[in-house]
Order: sequence, then structure tokens, then C-alpha cells
Amino acid sequence: MCGLVGHVLATAPAADVAAVAAGSQLLAHRGPDGSGQVDLPHCSLAHRRLSIIDLEGSPQPWFSDCGRYCMVFNGEIYNYQELRKELQARNHVFRSSGDTEVLMKLFVEYGEACLEKLNGMFAFAVWDRQEKSLFLARDRLGEKPLYYAEGKEQLAFASELPALGHFDFIERRLDARAVSDYFAHQFIGQERSIWSGIRKLPPAHKLWWRNGRTEISRYWQLPLREDRIGNQTDWCEELRFLLEDSVRMRLRADVPLGVFLSGGLDSSLVAGVVKALGQDVRAFTMGFRDGSYDESTEAQEAARLLGIEQKLEFADRDEPEQLDRILDAFGEPYADPSAVPTWNLCRFARKDVTVALSGDGVDELFGGYRRYYARWLLRRLPLPPHWLQGGLMERLVQALPETASYYGNNPVKKLKLLYGMISRMAQSPGDPLAQTFSLKERRRLLRGGLAESETFDFVTDLHLQELDPVSRMMVADQQTYLAEDILVKVDRMSMQHGLEVRNPFLDHRLVEFAAGLPLEQKIRGNKQKYIVRSCYGRQLPASVLQRGKHGFSVPLGCWFRERLREPFQALVLEGRTASDILNMDEVATLWRQHQGGRADHGFKLWTIYVFCHWYHRHLSS
Repeated sequence: MCGLVGHVLATAPAADVAAVAAGSQLLAHRGPDGSGQVDLPHCSLAHRRLSIIDLEGSPQPWFSDCGRYCMVFNGEIYNYQELRKELQARNHVFRSSGDTEVLMKLFVEYGEACLEKLNGMFAFAVWDRQEKSLFLARDRLGEKPLYYAEGKEQLAFASELPALGHFDFIERRLDARAVSDYFAHQFIGQERSIWSGIRKLPPAHKLWWRNGRTEISRYWQLPLREDRIGNQTDWCEELRFLLEDSVRMRLRADVPLGVFLSGGLDSSLVAGVVKALGQDVRAFTMGFRDGSYDESTEAQEAARLLGIEQKLEFADRDEPEQLDRILDAFGEPYADPSAVPTWNLCRFARKDVTVALSGDGVDELFGGYRRYYARWLLRRLPLPPHWLQGGLMERLVQALPETASYYGNNPVKKLKLLYGMISRMAQSPGDPLAQTFSLKERRRLLRGGLAESETFDFVTDLHLQELDPVSRMMVADQQTYLAEDILVKVDRMSMQHGLEVRNPFLDHRLVEFAAGLPLEQKIRGNKQKYIVRSCYGRQLPASVLQRGKHGFSVPLGCWFRERLREPFQALVLEGRTASDILNMDEVATLWRQHQGGRADHGFKLWTIYVFCHWYHRHLSS
């Protein structure tokens, strides 16, 4: 797990080595174990290393044996041992024992076709000194980030947005669509960043830069059709084999390894498979003082029943400098509040291990989110009835008072979320993602017509028209929410502490397997993740199998009535930060309703606060 930054030019005599060096310094947290920079005619590449495999070898940038190619690589190739044997059979000789050299030799042998052979999380760049061309690629699911910016016959790229801040040719202008996207979904999705001049290379895409021109194309496509042949017995056998093999490969490391354990099905399943493979397991759990958000009791019970050593720590909410560091780590507005406990969990685990396995991805692949079940219940309603879309019903639902407790334990919040989904089905039929601010709400909140035409038609953009409504939600989440929210959070928060997080359920073979299953294997009756629960009914404790979904979140509603009350007032209301973008009358209305207990606007206020925090840091001057 590492960080990379580079700059290439078609005609100028030298790359901007100073900007590359400055960007590398900003990525030092991603690679505390080593650094390197190579400055060549037309190209400068820099790398920061977190040593996981081949601790003393594999320095980067890495040159091919012939000297023609130079590579920087972030991530892990989990099947590097199998690929190494394949290359040795083709007469390749190795001078290291890591996956970096395997990736380079694979590229030399197969060119861009090497991507089809890789099982892993990665972002890498290869400079061809002979052809003066650059090749970039990002893993299938988007576990590892890669930003890039184009100028006149030049291109710069980096693992994180701030690392591109020293290149003078990059224009810093807000992307209007990104702003609306952020307030809709709490993250900036697809290929956009907050700056119009900087883009993300999308997951499962490759980029060629030749003669000052860029060509981008997709090398892997998520299957969309339910065409897997067999029955539940066959599918359970295949699921168990794929998960065990995925975990086995992700246990390859030359450093201490552990697992995240929440007590829910997903993390308990990963921990159980690790235990079954004979690996000593150290589990790490983050608890909360607020009982409605806390899962530590369930996690302790799961650890006891699985026979796993567990370490528990409670999140400390009283460190304001910690919150600044968390928000600054993303380099752009990002408002998923679970970043806060994730930061704490990674810091806690890093005291003992360098690699941690996680259960991320199960919900998106196998139908675990409550909104999937809600849409499944509403599947016979292609459009909501008119009496649910506004008027008296809307006023009645919104008038119900609600506490700041966790929504999964709060009937009023569940009702409001269900009504919100029904309303969005009418307002934004092409957007099956969860929304923090609906289209109607964004039009009230954002100035300058920022939300007027931003309806986000993911159904058309991702070619989901032939899928049922629930599958549309799941596939859209896999290609947007998972890649640009969940995995962004995990990458940034873990890298702040030099911790590598591996996700066994994001093995592309498991993703393809899940995509081919019929919907009833994911949601059946009142059971979600049905096939997962069915397949592991004998391996996992009943208390784990029967637990419902509990999100990894924080008590935002309480925070804005307590520790964040004064910071919000000073930054947003009194400081009027971002008042050129936000309608402050609408913000004040949300604030009064929240403080008066009429509604829990914690998520909305957090989204506003995070944006203003970023704006103050980057645009106030």
C-alpha cells in the first residue's frame, strides 16, 4: 500500500520535478517506510512505500530489466505468487520476492492485457522511455484511487487530490455538477472531483497518454444479467469456495495482520473464515458511549463464540483537531460521517497490525441495506401514488418529532426515510442512490441554479434500464456509492495511519458471482443477504446470523446540540462561509428545527458543515 505522483510532457525538456517532489511529500502518510523519485527526460515519477510484502526489497520507482519501462504502483496483487510461477515458466528471472516485480514483468510480457490476469487492488503507472508514452490503470472496483489532470501536451497524476496542488498548469475552478452531486449524495461520484481541472480515472479503466493525447477505455464490465445456472446448493458451494480462496490470498503478508469486527454478519463471516483457515486472528472493535450507536456488546459476543482474540476501544469525541485532520484527508468535500469512527478504528488497529481485513462490499453485492428491502416491498409500485407525493401526507410525516438516536432503532426515522424514498422515486426516477438533500431540497439550498438540471440519471448512464428496481439500486451503489464513498473512506482513513485494509468480498470473482444470482437469493421474505445466511448457517453463531444491519455511524444529532453547536454557528451561520453557494435562510431554518427538537437534521447539517469547512480551507482567501 503506497502513494504515487508523476508528471509527463510531450515536448518540454524536463518535467516539473519540484511539483512532483512536493506532491510526494504530501503523500508521506501513505508510505512511511520508504520513498523514491526518478527524473527522466519528459517524465518524473515519485513513490511512497508502506512495506507489506518483501520488506527489504522492491523499491520504487521500479525499472524493467531492459531499462525501457519505469513503474510506480500502489496496492496489492493478491495472486502474485501464481503469476510469478506463470512468468517463470516463460523464462522470466526474478531479483525480488514481491508483487511489484511481478506486475512489471507481467506488463512487459502482455502489455495492457495484463489487467485481465490481476486479482487485487491497485493503481499504477508505467512510463515507456522508448515510445515516450504513459500507461495508467485502476483496479476493477476502485479500491485504490488515481487522480489526473491534463494540460497542453502534459499530464499529472497522483493518489490523492492534494498531491496535485503544486502543478501550475492545473486550473482550480469549482465543478458545478460536483457541488450538486455532493449535496445529493455526500460524496462526489464517478469521474469528477471538486475541481473541474482534475478528474478521477474510473474503476476498471485504463489510460494511455501518447504524443500529448489521452485515450481512456474500460477493461472490465460488471455483469448485469442474472444468468448463473444452478441451484442454491451449487451456489452455496461456489460462494464458500470463492470466499475462502479470496481470504486465503488476502492473508499473504510479511507483517502482522488482523480483522475489523463489528459483531454483524459481514465482519464476523470474514473473521470466521480466517479462523477456519488456521490463522491466528486479532480482532479490533470500535465502540460508542451512545448505546443506540454502539455494537461493542454484540462484537464481544461474536468474538467469544468464534474463539477470537478481541481488542475494544471507545471512540473519543472530544478532540477537535482530530476532526480537522479527518476532513482534510479527503482534499475535497466528503460527508460520510462513518469516516470519523473509521479513522479511530484504523488508528487503534495500527498499534498492533499493519494489515486488517474488512467485510465491506457484502451489502452492495447481496442486498444488505434497509433501503433495498424497502424498495423490494414497494416493487409493485412503479410510481408512488399521488397522495404520497406531497400535500397533507408530506406535512404529517415531516411534523412527527424525532430523537437523535440511531435510525435503525427509531420508528419515526424509519417512516421518514421510507417517505423520502417514495418522494425521490417521483422527483429523481433516474437516481436510485440514497440522497441527503433531495432535488427539491437542493433547489432551495443551493444558489445560482446549481441544482436546476442535476437530476443524476444513473439508470441511463450505467445502462440499468433492463434491471428490476431493487437490482438497479444495488448495481448503481456498486458503481458509485461503493467506489466513491465506502472505498474512498477506507483508503483515506487507513492511509492516514499507514494501515492497509483488504476486502475479501471485493474479489472480482465474488462480484461476478453475486451479479449472476437471481434477486430472490439476496432478498427473500424479510431476510436480506439470504444466500450468505443460508450458506453459513452452521459455521456462524445464530446470534450473528439473525442480527439485522447496523450502520457504522456517529450520533450527529447530539453532536450539533453539543460539541459541534458552537463550531457550526461560528463557521456557517455567523461566518457565512460559502454564502455565495448556500442559501443561508434555508440553512438557518434547518438549524432552528434541529435545535428545537422538531427534526433530527444531523446528516444535512453535517453535509453543510463539511462543505463549509472545506470551503474555508481552500476558497475563503
